[in-house]
Amino acid sequence: MRRVWMALVLLALLIFGSWWSLHTVERTTEAIAAEIEAGNLEAAHRRWDEAQVLLGALLLHTELDTADRLFDRVLAARADGNTEDFALDRTELLAQLRHLPDLERPSLINLF
Repeated sequence: MRRVWMALVLLALLIFGSWWSLHTVERTTEAIAAEIEAGNLEAAHRRWDEAQVLLGALLLHTELDTADRLFDRVLAARADGNTEDFALDRTELLAQLRHLPDLERPSLINLF
């Protein structure tokens, strides 16, 4: 009977950890996307840099590297004054940020 209880406790910890991971990624990426949409790129980039350690522990590094490169492209396009590249890269960055929580959601696509 003791083993059953221990297994249930471990199962509950795994479920809670999965929920916490998804919630944390969603909350972080939504806050960054909201700052980008508000036009506050510097604050969004600072928040992104601060979240790298946590997100790096929870997500694939290739996905984070893609978002990081997009941040650099958006900031460079804005600094150059290239409004067309800025708009395209900004849209792609927002799509990438909204894609990151999908990596944590339990689904058949993520299992296979």
